[in-house]
Amino acid sequence: MYRQIIGYIPSNVIPALVSVVMVYAYTRLLSPAAFGGYSYVFSAVLILQTSLFYALPIAVMRFFPAAAIADRQDGLLKEAYSVFYLMALAVAAICVAAGLMINLPADYRIAAWLALPLLLFRSLVQLNQSVNRSANHMRHYNTIECIHALLGLGLGLAAMSVLGRGAEAIVVGLLIAAVLCSSIDLRLLASPIRRTAGTLDKTELVRLVAYAWPLVAVAATAVILQSSDRFLIGSLAGTSALGIYAVAYNLVERPTTLICSSISTATFPLVVQVLENQGIDAARLQNGRNGIALLVVTLPACAGLALTADYIAASLVGQDFRAGVAALLPIMSFTALARGLRSHFIDHAFHLSGRPLQMLWTYLPATVVNIALNLYVVPRYGMFGAAWTALLCQGATVVGGWFLGTSLFPVWLPIGQALRCLLAVVPMAVALTWIRFPLNWFGLFEAILLGGSIYLVTAIALDVGDVRSIGRKALRKRLAPNVPALTD
Repeated sequence: MYRQIIGYIPSNVIPALVSVVMVYAYTRLLSPAAFGGYSYVFSAVLILQTSLFYALPIAVMRFFPAAAIADRQDGLLKEAYSVFYLMALAVAAICVAAGLMINLPADYRIAAWLALPLLLFRSLVQLNQSVNRSANHMRHYNTIECIHALLGLGLGLAAMSVLGRGAEAIVVGLLIAAVLCSSIDLRLLASPIRRTAGTLDKTELVRLVAYAWPLVAVAATAVILQSSDRFLIGSLAGTSALGIYAVAYNLVERPTTLICSSISTATFPLVVQVLENQGIDAARLQNGRNGIALLVVTLPACAGLALTADYIAASLVGQDFRAGVAALLPIMSFTALARGLRSHFIDHAFHLSGRPLQMLWTYLPATVVNIALNLYVVPRYGMFGAAWTALLCQGATVVGGWFLGTSLFPVWLPIGQALRCLLAVVPMAVALTWIRFPLNWFGLFEAILLGGSIYLVTAIALDVGDVRSIGRKALRKRLAPNVPALTD
């Protein structure tokens, strides 16, 4: 499992670094209001992508191991890509009709029209990558993720010199990057017409759609819970407040999502394979180990973001953004921790039980409460009221999801290991609170080095996630003499 996690590091580190450079560049090239306009458009893309197209890649990863055992991978891909193309045509038709009937604001009318092809091609890249993950094509997956991130930033900056410093330039860069990266997997794109796939199996197609459509409802609710605050801030507090809020959100969301995704990229397909081959009891144990692996990495990462908020704001964002970003980062860091544990560990119980629609019982009430509270707190407390509301509602989904999920699938988390994770963070938090560094790049690197080193030493001493035990076994195996086998 840990070998798989380490293998996917490039696909997470490079995009995370690109995300940092993006914030550094755009907060100096754009005003808070201009960045807020871009955030409006891109948030809409993310909501639609997650609501409409997120379920299909999850379904592919869920059924790919069984399809591999039955030697019908091509048939599964034919069904999945056929569904995707039909959905893409329907979404394009609806969005074009809506765009013609709605008078879009002139400030981001072009960006809004460009958002439609961006939505479709980003979703196509996501589907391709789900196949690469399921087939364990690690190098190919890493390459596409890195190219996608680098091209998105580079082409966006280049487009600014031609189109000006507006949202449409950033969207153009992201669109070209998505088109190029989706075209890399031409073989996958042609899945519906490949002869090796045979005829379309209607029974399997119905099974795939039956699994995926409840995820659409769940994903839509979850992403509205996650993103509705930005629309309400922009409407009730102005685009400048939205720009600051969006920068703080990006600084937290991108690295934490990549960390969580890097863990689940390796662990979710693994637990599915264990469930298919060894049964529920073995899958329960594997899922518990997956949860600890997630906690070992995400807990110190989120705590570190909260403890170094002022260093991050002083080093990475423009002057107009700094004060608000520094105040928002600690709140958003723990919101991201709750969201990561829910999405990448607790929600797996619903997927493994084959009852993903049950997630609505926790996500839907939290979404309704989140919107209702934001309508009250944003006009009075601005972006900070929205940040605290998000933390409250995401925390509620963790608690509710745990109790409901364990009733559907025997979720297990080693309590002793979870406590060790918490204890390992304490010395890091004390050191970063007491020891202060200059508010610049050097101070940021020193704080990261100090906090990371203390956590690493403490984690090894406490054997968090069995890292010491695993390392000792690996070292003994490497140092063991190679004794030739005796022969008659």
